[in-house]
Amino acid sequence: SLQQTGTRWAHEAMQRVGQKEETRFTILLHEASNAILAEARENDCTHIAFEELTDIRERLPWATWQHRWAFRKLYDFVSYKAVEDGISVRQIPPNYTSQQCSRTDCGFTHEDNRDGGSFECLKCGYSVHADYNAAKNIAVKYAKKLRRSHKSSDGGAPVDVPMNSGLLTVESPSVVTVG
Repeated sequence: SLQQTGTRWAHEAMQRVGQKEETRFTILLHEASNAILAEARENDCTHIAFEELTDIRERLPWATWQHRWAFRKLYDFVSYKAVEDGISVRQIPPNYTSQQCSRTDCGFTHEDNRDGGSFECLKCGYSVHADYNAAKNIAVKYAKKLRRSHKSSDGGAPVDVPMNSGLLTVESPSVVTVG
């Protein structure tokens, strides 16, 4: 193999392969960030919420540095591109979002709700892909945060979050509906 050869030529060949892979990966991340922003524009979104990446190394011990780099790079790409559209991009702490039921009439949190890529609430039986469930919970957390920070005369402004399953509306910090 080239790595075992140890020659300068082999080393340079390995570097070229690595650079090509990094370039392809960067292009893929740009395409993903463009798709995220296109969907945000299509749904008239003013905010995009990402899972906070702090301590990702501890939360995803299997993830290589490239995975961690990719999460950060995607967030950075979306953030700088969103400025042009006036869209705010924020990171939201993910505490228990993968263990909490995202059904608005339940919200039960238990570590056994999630089993790998599957989520099934032990209380209400709601079953969905675990990452989608966590994403909905992150959206709700951010919407509640926005609602608290944008006060109106009745104590807070309603916040709508477009989701694949419908429009999620946060009417107060304790009332969330999906329509």
